[in-house]
Amino acid sequence: MADQQATAPADPMPAAAPADDATLRPRTVAAFAATAGPTAILGLPFSVYLPPYIAEGGVIAVGLVGLLFSLTTIWDGVVDPLIGTMIDRVRTGLGAHRRWMLMALVPLALLLAIIVTVGDSLPFAALFLLMVLFYSSFSLYEVAQLSWGSALVRAPADSALLYGMRDWFAKIALLAAFAAPAAAQLLIPGISLQGRILAYASLFLVMVPAALFAMRLVPLRAVIAEPGIGWRGEIRASLGFPPLMLLFAVQFLNAFAFGSLTSLFIFFAAAVLDLDSQSAVLLFASFIGGAIASPLWTLAARRFGKPQAMIAMALLVGLLLLGTLAQEPTGLAQAAGFSLFLGTGFVGLLFIYSMLADLIARDAARCGRNRSAFLFALLNLMQKGGVAAAIAVSYALLGVIGFDPQDGEAAARELHLLFVLQPVASWTVMIGLLLLMRRHMPHRAASL
Repeated sequence: MADQQATAPADPMPAAAPADDATLRPRTVAAFAATAGPTAILGLPFSVYLPPYIAEGGVIAVGLVGLLFSLTTIWDGVVDPLIGTMIDRVRTGLGAHRRWMLMALVPLALLLAIIVTVGDSLPFAALFLLMVLFYSSFSLYEVAQLSWGSALVRAPADSALLYGMRDWFAKIALLAAFAAPAAAQLLIPGISLQGRILAYASLFLVMVPAALFAMRLVPLRAVIAEPGIGWRGEIRASLGFPPLMLLFAVQFLNAFAFGSLTSLFIFFAAAVLDLDSQSAVLLFASFIGGAIASPLWTLAARRFGKPQAMIAMALLVGLLLLGTLAQEPTGLAQAAGFSLFLGTGFVGLLFIYSMLADLIARDAARCGRNRSAFLFALLNLMQKGGVAAAIAVSYALLGVIGFDPQDGEAAARELHLLFVLQPVASWTVMIGLLLLMRRHMPHRAASL
């Protein structure tokens, strides 16, 4: 992607802001954050509600539901780099990022409607095909949006602000996504699981018009197709750029830590905190913590640098987890406070996305072509791989310690140790890598 404008066919949605802004305007930052809405609400909540909805339909055996989502995750891992390469090399010209996003929205909306209305009555093969197309559309939109952001930034402080506000908006969208089914339950007693999913999915109808309006306010950037360097060249260029490899490892370790916490949280709430029926409230509190903390971490990243701010985040959450070994939260109020503070650490992508944006120009100079969409796709792949690895390791270790969900108290202490030490160990290694990254990352303190 180039910073300068290039001659290109007229775009069907003319931009409302010039493409050559020297600095990021508040309107641009807010508009870019809002364009993340459609995919922000279809992330974690979708993976929480969809599997039990499919299993409840009875058409697909419970054991095969896990296989279904495992296969779609594998597909995601294969298709993400291909999507990134396609965005970098196809449909070039002014506004190419936005055109990809618009192309992704239509199938994303149609597939979402089909899945949440008749998904529980479809056979395995048909549902698998729908899920593959759904997540491919999801990745196309998200990767195009992320790479558009990297083309907008001019300084490290800009990238922290842009992706920080994107993270904050995503946290607000997640709060709404988790609140919608709860509100539906309160307003409509006895509502089915499908009804709750429909209440959640209806937020998509709000996010899409908001994103379309916001797209008009984000300055366009030109994408100039350049000859590919081949997969061997891509691998050599990546392996030979130490800060990039360190960043991929940081992404994997942060996702592993986050995945460890989320995969064990329900068991932890039930067996250790004895708050099984309030686990949804505790999970909701963690997202409130993230929404509150995201702007503060953005300020810290702009002022002190992203590696330093991310190290501080990992230390804060790690110490909070270790503190529970000495004093467990007791009662709903203490547990909610613990969850809220724990959620302040769920902002790692804020730093990681902005660090990659800072490295894009240096990577392009090294390998002779801009491959920002490809690199963001690889970064997403590292995140998905980290979460998948965390789930696999967590459940394997649950078997090792003899944890039984029906009698969680029998292995509550072992579960507590696993809940704390697994993410803390991952973040400890990540801190070591971030210390190595400090000398590779540009930083100029922003005037706040």
